[in-house]
Amino acid sequence: MKAAQIGGTTWSILRSIHACLSGLNVAYYFPTRTDVLDFSRSRVGPLLDENPFLSRMLADTDTVGLKRIRDAFLYLRGMQSTVGLKSVPADMVVFDELDEATPVAKAMARERLAHSPYKRIIELSNPSLPNYGVDEAYQASDQRHWTMKCPGCGYWVVLEREFPAMLGQEIKVILKRPDGTYYRACPRCSAALDTAAGEWVADYPDRSIHGYLISQLISARVEPGEILREYERTRHPERFFNLKIGVAWVDSSNRLDPATVLALCGQEGMLESSEQPCTMGVDVGRVLHVVVSRAIEDSNRRQIVFIAALQHFHELDLLMKRFRIQLCVIDGAPELHSTRRFAARHRGRVFMNFFNVHQKGADAWDVRQLKVQENRTEALDFSRRIIREKQRVLPRRNRMVEEFARHLCADAKQLVENEETGAQVYRYLKTGENHFDFAFTYDCLAAACVGRIQKRQRVERIRLKPPRQVWLPVTPYELIGSR
Repeated sequence: MKAAQIGGTTWSILRSIHACLSGLNVAYYFPTRTDVLDFSRSRVGPLLDENPFLSRMLADTDTVGLKRIRDAFLYLRGMQSTVGLKSVPADMVVFDELDEATPVAKAMARERLAHSPYKRIIELSNPSLPNYGVDEAYQASDQRHWTMKCPGCGYWVVLEREFPAMLGQEIKVILKRPDGTYYRACPRCSAALDTAAGEWVADYPDRSIHGYLISQLISARVEPGEILREYERTRHPERFFNLKIGVAWVDSSNRLDPATVLALCGQEGMLESSEQPCTMGVDVGRVLHVVVSRAIEDSNRRQIVFIAALQHFHELDLLMKRFRIQLCVIDGAPELHSTRRFAARHRGRVFMNFFNVHQKGADAWDVRQLKVQENRTEALDFSRRIIREKQRVLPRRNRMVEEFARHLCADAKQLVENEETGAQVYRYLKTGENHFDFAFTYDCLAAACVGRIQKRQRVERIRLKPPRQVWLPVTPYELIGSR
């Protein structure tokens, strides 16, 4: 787990070439094929060509994506293509920029080692979110830190641990000299530290996986004053902590935590039915994750009355009756045919959800195709605002409610920059199972739509003048269709 520009990629390609010289086939993975092409032409090719010994070891087979070194092969592949992930056997796999690849792609690439007795894996990346990608791998390792002994007081210093965990706090490990230069300092006695005078110390020495956290704080090539200035002026703290300090970081406003969710638990258990009308959200996968809620009288809050993971669509039909579901939003994919049949059985009360990256602002309801579309990031922002503003009451805490809370905390918002245009957008990144998160978000969409409908009906009733009678829409389907 590393900061930017500290030589990690150079180290890993040298390890890969050394493995090939030892007779091992190596699969070196980057997130995209474009990354592979650039890396092969600018780093691997010149390194092999300009080293007399390695150039003699290079066999006739020499392409951008394949290097034969002695009797072994170095495969350079992108992780976007499933063909590239499946086509090569390997004794060693290297994942470079791991956090830019999906967990599914990583799992497929690891299968390249299935028939090898060696099975060596190297993972390296700038970290992004806690418990995701390289940080998840590092947490499972022996967690080694570069530790320096202060020449003044003898205190053993780990600079990234002594560095502030958020912006605005005082930095005690980078101090200014009288001549205006900066130095790395002991946080206890302010003596100057020598980055070369240290050793790797493992937090969990009994673990078999070796993990290293390499920060720019310990790099002899990075001026400490540069780190301090960047800390003081950055507007994107996640990038600073990821790329400068080399640690996973997320703003608390961009991710829920289990304590915040579980603080909404009430004293009532989950219900088996409800006489009061409810809304429902359903996420479709190997199982159907369901969240049902109803309004709390004389309040802007709602009560979540049912949370479950079901196996079959006919169980949803029963819930539609038992909880008098006014409006249900269900994941339109991946079971499109089953979802469409379910929506047709409850026409006007079930809408299939499809995220649309180009949809901005209000969600769009299509009563003819029984679809609703909205921007994914905006929808997840909306459901998180509901939690933070305490607009929901959860059932009494139990195993299912705790799982619900974990799922809600699995998605974190991250600032992403388009490499070609430089445009910056926020997107939610999945760091764990998140099925209940989407079921809850769908229920929030359904509840908001019902709330708008009820508000409009109240306005229409106020406008009526007795004894004149005017027909009013009574279902979401009829009202949405009358707009």
